[in-house]
Amino acid sequence: MDVISRNYELILIAVPELDEQGVPTLTERVTGWITSAQGNVTKTSVWGRQRLAYAIRKQTEGIYILFNIELAPGATRDLERNLRIDQQVIRHLLVHLDKA
Repeated sequence: MDVISRNYELILIAVPELDEQGVPTLTERVTGWITSAQGNVTKTSVWGRQRLAYAIRKQTEGIYILFNIELAPGATRDLERNLRIDQQVIRHLLVHLDKA
């Protein structure tokens, strides 16, 4: 039985204290969560440090990272749980991309 994958866009805001080695480590960890759920990361883009519109967890800046992923709908729950638990992730947003 084939698992139906859907296209998603994941944007996360990481703590601004991450250094040059911290950002790739975080992206590898998130990619590992996706691939362990039989998903696929099609594109990763680090947007860099940006000022936040309002303070989140007493942070006024964050590092934005964009992931374009293919994932089964049932696996999104575990991915979002892992993102909520991770202390280096301030916020995240996972959006299902509609077919155009």
